[in-house]
Amino acid sequence: MPAKPSASRPSAATSPPAAAPAARNGTPHARHASNGDKGEAKILFQKYFKSVGPRTYATQLKEAGNGNHFLVLTEGKRDPVTNEVKKLKIFVYSEDFPAYFRMLHETAQFIKAHPVSPEIKMKRMRHWAKKEAEQATAAREAAERQAAAKPRPVPPAKLPPKPGARKPARGR
Repeated sequence: MPAKPSASRPSAATSPPAAAPAARNGTPHARHASNGDKGEAKILFQKYFKSVGPRTYATQLKEAGNGNHFLVLTEGKRDPVTNEVKKLKIFVYSEDFPAYFRMLHETAQFIKAHPVSPEIKMKRMRHWAKKEAEQATAAREAAERQAAAKPRPVPPAKLPPKPGARKPARGR
């Protein structure tokens, strides 16, 4: 199988440092580890897109410390309960590029020849529109609950005058 899951290769060489700035969508990007670690992979190119649902897809072409290139395909999906982003990564190494891209091209040709039916497309569009409306409603309700939970300022109570205190003169 040409695409190798991340568990089959060491992943320490593919994690960019957290503090490093991200490249723009689709722009060539060259970066080395600032700490001089030779195991850090250099990002040569990356591109991503946000799906209609909760997923984001990304692709990166990286260069390993030994000069070999590899492709990293990532699907990121936010968990609605924990708000944590779960990532699934697939690594394709340069020795597998010809077979992998041939397989991908053949799959794309099949998809073009056998597209999803218009009924299914409409069903999926309605599904995601409903999900989007539910999220908007939930966000609005959460904002309303937060606003209702904020304590409102209480006007200071009028205290009775102290004994022997004079009232201010009016209308001189």
